[in-house]
Amino acid sequence: MGIDFSALFALPDGLEVAETSVTGLVLTLSLVATATTAMCPLCGQASQHIRSSYTRHVADVPYAGRQVQLILRVRKFRCDTTDCPRRIFAERLTPFIERMPPV
Repeated sequence: MGIDFSALFALPDGLEVAETSVTGLVLTLSLVATATTAMCPLCGQASQHIRSSYTRHVADVPYAGRQVQLILRVRKFRCDTTDCPRRIFAERLTPFIERMPPV
């Protein structure tokens, strides 16, 4: 019987644990977004058109004496609003994962 990590980590709706592994003192959780749409951050319109995806690695606070690493599969969507200058945008996983400020 496996552990339901989604409940343990209080993941928001639309974010699920796809895979887990423990290597030494590192707990790795692979997370996937399951929402069918994402909101364009510029015009606020919903989009269903997934264009591509990429992997994002996030270090989290320790859990049960282990270092936690989150591997997120983040999707890029196409904004179909004709007057919106943003053509491609990545889905936001806030408030679970905050956006990094530009350097």
